[in-house]
Amino acid sequence: MVVLVVQSSQLSAARQELDSLRSDLNTVKSSASGTRKTVEQLKAKEKLQSLFAPPTDLRALIEDVGKSLADVYCEVDGAGGTAFAIDADPVVSGYKTVLVTNHHVIEACWDNELEVSVRIGDDFQTQTLGTITGVDEENDLAVVEIRLVVPPVAETDSYAESGWWSMAMGNPYDRSRDVLLDRYVTVGYIGKVYENTYNYTSAQINPGNSGGPLVNSRGGLIGINTFGTVTQERGIWNIAVDSGLLCDKIFECK
Repeated sequence: MVVLVVQSSQLSAARQELDSLRSDLNTVKSSASGTRKTVEQLKAKEKLQSLFAPPTDLRALIEDVGKSLADVYCEVDGAGGTAFAIDADPVVSGYKTVLVTNHHVIEACWDNELEVSVRIGDDFQTQTLGTITGVDEENDLAVVEIRLVVPPVAETDSYAESGWWSMAMGNPYDRSRDVLLDRYVTVGYIGKVYENTYNYTSAQINPGNSGGPLVNSRGGLIGINTFGTVTQERGIWNIAVDSGLLCDKIFECK
């Protein structure tokens, strides 16, 4: 009888130890799961907040966005500006690339049903003719298609927010030196997005920048640089109309 009591006592102690180990194991699993969730949350937060910080490799970003740029010129009135490629299907048979620019850049050629001159490539040495296939005068937007291939600017799936880092790129013309400053870069932050339409940015927009892209720190398209003003009475404004406006009258977006 004494032996059985001892064995039962030992068995009970063993069970208690096993239950304790199981409890410890569950605690470890719960802790590991919590750690994984925390890491995932931190990664998601970091990914979100990265749009509020400058890119980690600005040189690479400038090079990537610069590949999508083109210079557009209308011989009717001598107007010129910037254009850039987007990921869209051309409507003209045999054409390869869809370019976006401002309506005021190509307005005279559109009114006279003429093609525009387009230059692309590293030094804009490759020249071709572009066909204007659509305009939105109200939002100052236009689409030009060409037969050559130009890589598109990356797309985004959300509107910009106040505080986002932003970069404007274009081809302003310095009249004092009679030189085209191709792929000219200015950086800043989004001050305000008005009605999901007008992106007010501190990235300066100069004459000739019209039609160029405004991108975020990941190279995603925010909007099309449209105009900038610098006056004592009205203040300093640099505005890029949101790329989503292309769907209003030019493209049939889903």
